[in-house]
Amino acid sequence: TTILRSDLVYDCGQSLNPAVDLGQVEGAFVQGVGFFTNEDYATNADGLVVNDGTWTYKIPTVDTIPKQFNVELINSARDQKRVLSSKASGEPPLLLAASVHCAMREAIRAARKEFKANSPLTFQMDVPATMADVKELCGLDVVERHLQSLTSAAASAAVKA
Repeated sequence: TTILRSDLVYDCGQSLNPAVDLGQVEGAFVQGVGFFTNEDYATNADGLVVNDGTWTYKIPTVDTIPKQFNVELINSARDQKRVLSSKASGEPPLLLAASVHCAMREAIRAARKEFKANSPLTFQMDVPATMADVKELCGLDVVERHLQSLTSAAASAAVKA
């Protein structure tokens, strides 16, 4: 999955440090993209996480970042109820990454139409939607199996000849 473009507009109140707020918004969004697309963790029978590092647990990487990533901070009016009129900038943008999950669902729906797969246009897509899940939902696993069967059939025919 490649994210071509993301445009975020975030109200950070009266920013105490715009550079820090910008970094927090960008980082939280990328973390959220990782959560929605590739942070699939395994658990044992007791429900405990068994992943022991990045060899078995995939975190966001540079490839996770949208190719075009536009972030704009809006400074809202002063508010006496907030510390120096500022707002939190780390956690809320994480949830904006749900838009990536929704966009992936629409891309899968379009792929199903394009490939004319015998698949319904409504489907269950869990979180995280890993690369393997997306391929299967698009119907690409069927294409790969078909190509493998052609290769196997050609190999069998070559052996018989």
